[in-house]
Amino acid sequence: MSRYRIEYECRSAGDARLQSLSVPDIQTALIVADINLPRGSAELWEGERHIARIQKQAGPRSTYWRVC
Repeated sequence: MSRYRIEYECRSAGDARLQSLSVPDIQTALIVADINLPRGSAELWEGERHIARIQKQAGPRSTYWRVC
């Protein structure tokens, strides 16, 4: 069973729904969010404990995540 999950809003054609994906670790959570979320923010959870809200930022060479 995965210990962590990443949650973010998935928007398509004016419809927004919450996407929740289980991941084995925090590093994988950031990779999954980077691939699936072109911009915006996501929530990182460890079980039922909220760890952080992260926001995708544009960098000079690549994007990075800022912890809010």
